[in-house]
Amino acid sequence: MEEIKYTEAKQTPRGTRVWLEGKALEAVGFLPNTYFDVSWSIPKQTIQLDHAGYSDPQCTVPYGGDRKVLSRKRKGSDARMPIIDLQSANITEIFPPGTRIKVTLAQGKILFEKHHEEVAKESRAKKFLSHTEQGCLKEASLFTGGGISTEAIHQAIHDTGVESHVVYIAEMEGRYIESARTNCFAITDATTILSGTVEEIESRHYTDCDILSFSMPCAGFSKAGAVKHKQTPEQHSGTTLFGVVRAIQSSNPAVIISENVTEAMGSPIYTLLKAELTRLGYKTYEQILDASHTGTFERRPRYWLVAVDETLAASLHSEHFALPVQNANVEGERQIHLRDLLSAEIDESMWSENQYLKDKSVRDAAAGKGFAKRQLLTGDETHCGVIGRHYNKRRSTEPFIIRPDVDTKERLLTPDEHARVKSIPERLVAGIPTTTAHEILGQSVDFLQPYLLVKRLFEALYEHHKRNIPIRPRVSATC
Repeated sequence: MEEIKYTEAKQTPRGTRVWLEGKALEAVGFLPNTYFDVSWSIPKQTIQLDHAGYSDPQCTVPYGGDRKVLSRKRKGSDARMPIIDLQSANITEIFPPGTRIKVTLAQGKILFEKHHEEVAKESRAKKFLSHTEQGCLKEASLFTGGGISTEAIHQAIHDTGVESHVVYIAEMEGRYIESARTNCFAITDATTILSGTVEEIESRHYTDCDILSFSMPCAGFSKAGAVKHKQTPEQHSGTTLFGVVRAIQSSNPAVIISENVTEAMGSPIYTLLKAELTRLGYKTYEQILDASHTGTFERRPRYWLVAVDETLAASLHSEHFALPVQNANVEGERQIHLRDLLSAEIDESMWSENQYLKDKSVRDAAAGKGFAKRQLLTGDETHCGVIGRHYNKRRSTEPFIIRPDVDTKERLLTPDEHARVKSIPERLVAGIPTTTAHEILGQSVDFLQPYLLVKRLFEALYEHHKRNIPIRPRVSATC
C-alpha cells in the first residue's frame, strides 16, 4: 500500500522538527521500537527512511539502522502508537521552519520532499528574474479576443526595457483569433493558439510563463448582463474559474493581471480567485481604473486585479500597483474633443434617419426611463459613455454622431473612430468586417489602462530587484 500525507516542518527550541505518528506507520512496517536508516539529500531536498524489517509484521527486535521508531500509549488502550521524530541540523537545512512537506509512505520506505506548491513558489520568482536578466519574459493570455489587452501588456513590458514573447493564447471565438493572428504584433508564429473554452483545454497546453493575463466573460457580472441573461455570474460563466485556476497552476506565472467590469469586484467568483491566489503565495491588489487615470475619451471604468509572487512583491507598496489620477486641466494643455478623433471622410451611406430610435426615445422619456437617454454627439464633446460589444446593432443608448447644421441624420462611429475613443491602435482591427471589429472593440479595454498599469508595476519590480537583474540589451521581438 501507499499513503500520501502533507505536513509542515515545525520550529522548536531544539531546531526544526518533522513528526509523524499513527497507524499509517504501522501499515508500512515502521513498528514501535524498531530501527530504520535515514538518507539525507540536501541538493534534492529530500529525506528517505528505510526499514530493513518491514517484511515481518511481528517485528519487535531491532534491525539495522541508527534511528528508532518511538511510541506512546493510545488513549484508553495499552497498545502503543508508533512515532517518528526527526530533528537535526540537516532537517533545518533541507526544510526550514514553516516549509510544507509531502510525505510518501510505502512498504519499508518513507520519503519526505518539498511540497509541490512550495517548489512552484520558489521556481516562479527565480525564473522571472532569470528571464528578465536574459532579456526575454514569457507572456500568455486567456480570453484573448482580438489581442488588444495582450498587445498593451506586451508593449508596456517592451517599454520598460525588456522584451517578451507570447507563448500561448486561449480564445473560443474563431473570428477574433483570426484578427489577433493578423493584427496583434504580440502574437507570432511561435505562439501556441488554443481555440476553445478555458475549461476544456488540457492543463498540459498551459505551458510555463512569467505573466498571465485574462478577462473572464463580463456579461455575467454586469448589471445589463444579469438582466438580459437572468442568471447570477456563477450560473452564467462561473465554470471559467476552474479553467483559469488550472492555467495558473500549470503555467505558474510570477505576475497575474485580470480585468473585468466594476461589478466583478467583490463578486463570489473573484473572492474565490483572490483567496486561491493568496493560498498559492501571491500578493493581490485591486483598483478601479477609468478615464481619469488615462485621459482616454471613452468613460470606461474597469476593475483590475493584479497578483504578484509574494517574494517579488515583498518590498512593493500599494502605490507601485496603483495608477494616479491625471490632472485633465493642466494649464496650456489642450483638451481632446470628439471632432479630433473623427475621420475626415465618411461615406454618405453611413448616415440615416433612424426614425425608430427617435420614436423609442420619445416613448422612453414619456415612461420616465432616464437611463435610456440617447447619446447624440456633435463633435464638441470631451468624453462619451461606454460602447459595448453589439454597437453595430444600433442600440439606442450608445453614441451616435449627428450633424444638426446639415440635416437630422445620424451615424455610428466607424471601427477606426471606435478604436480611437478607446486609445486602441487602429491596426488591431484592420481588414476585418465592421461587425467583428465593433465586437472586438466593444468588449475590450481602454488600451492605456493595462499599458500604464503594467509599465508602472514592472518599473517598480525592476527598480527593487535591479541588483539581481542586470538587464541585457533587447533581443528580437520573439526572443
